[in-house]
Amino acid sequence: MALFGGFQERREKKALEHYLAAPSIDATEIDELKKACANAQGVLYDVLKAAPDGDKRFRALIGLQTLGITEQMVPTVVDALHDEDEFVREAAAKLLGGAPQFAPMVVPTVIPLYREHPGCRPIVLQILGDYGEAAHVACGLLLDGLAKPTEALDVAHCLSHIGCQDFDPLDRAMVDVLSDRKDVGAMKALGPAFRARLEAFLQACVPWRAVDAIPAWRRVLEAYADVCDRPAEPIARLLNELLQYSDWKLRGEVGAQFLEMSRAKLVAEKLVQRA
Repeated sequence: MALFGGFQERREKKALEHYLAAPSIDATEIDELKKACANAQGVLYDVLKAAPDGDKRFRALIGLQTLGITEQMVPTVVDALHDEDEFVREAAAKLLGGAPQFAPMVVPTVIPLYREHPGCRPIVLQILGDYGEAAHVACGLLLDGLAKPTEALDVAHCLSHIGCQDFDPLDRAMVDVLSDRKDVGAMKALGPAFRARLEAFLQACVPWRAVDAIPAWRRVLEAYADVCDRPAEPIARLLNELLQYSDWKLRGEVGAQFLEMSRAKLVAEKLVQRA
């Protein structure tokens, strides 16, 4: 960015300072910056690269979501996915996900990020899901996440956008279950292998002790109730343990996930009656 020596430079500096200090950022603020700065996109990119303040980097990314980025800017935005500021990471993910023309550059870069940094997985899944079929190359990496109750919903949502038509039927059925678009007839047709897949998922955690897993666990439990006449003994034991909880005690255990867990408890009662 040029030194703010002349009138135009001073005008741009003042506009940028206003933008970075405004109480909130909206379309009007971005439009005003664009009017004042001949290269508002470049100005905000310089802020993203150099600003030590997370709030300024965040504001730069918000502006670039409207103004767009060039191919040369992509590596810096990808680097922002590592930022210590959660809001910066999320804004960078939204910016990249909104620029599908750069998918061939971004996808190979974020795959190692997904593999090596579990804490970054939600934002990587967001980007890949936004890219849809352009991110299909990542499918093989993501499939293991379908078996992890705390990650399965985000993974399934991503895979449903990327496309899972060529998946193994059991994997495809799990994506459908976790995406709330299950086909009971198709699930039953998969026979014992799919029931075993559901049982393994249900036994992978005790949901009221891992509350982030509850939404996925509940969906899988409902699918299990659809396809089995009688629960396997390990599942029946787990469900009986769940039924020992009164509603008030269960609420204390799972907090904000109480409604999801209550739905699971109703399914558990029906399954236990079949045992």
